[in-house]
Amino acid sequence: MVDFNSLPSRIQQIAKAEFQADEQICLCVLGRSSLLQPDFVLITNRRVLILDEKYMGSLAVSYANVRCNLPFSEINTVNLARYLKHRILGQARLEINVKRNMYCIDNMSYREARRAHTLIAQQIQN
Repeated sequence: MVDFNSLPSRIQQIAKAEFQADEQICLCVLGRSSLLQPDFVLITNRRVLILDEKYMGSLAVSYANVRCNLPFSEINTVNLARYLKHRILGQARLEINVKRNMYCIDNMSYREARRAHTLIAQQIQN
């Protein structure tokens, strides 16, 4: 689990701009799309927000990107997948299914992926 205040400042600014006034962060975790560019997964009491930071040309110029913004009302199912590479490295893949699409958060710590899966599944049932 990651503390929201320890995230990069651009990620914090974008996340705060997306949040509503009464929205609270329930869980903040990292997924690894690549070694130098992690996915920042923020689970609130209303949605799943996945952000990443991209670099243009060099490591000096970067921008924050909203990969997906999924309210719990749009999520159909959430699955926790562990393929061979995930089992060897102690990781997991979180698959969030919405109508006609699936969002994957790959290479998460297995413990964090389990917590995220449980939290999202509880919110979907409510």
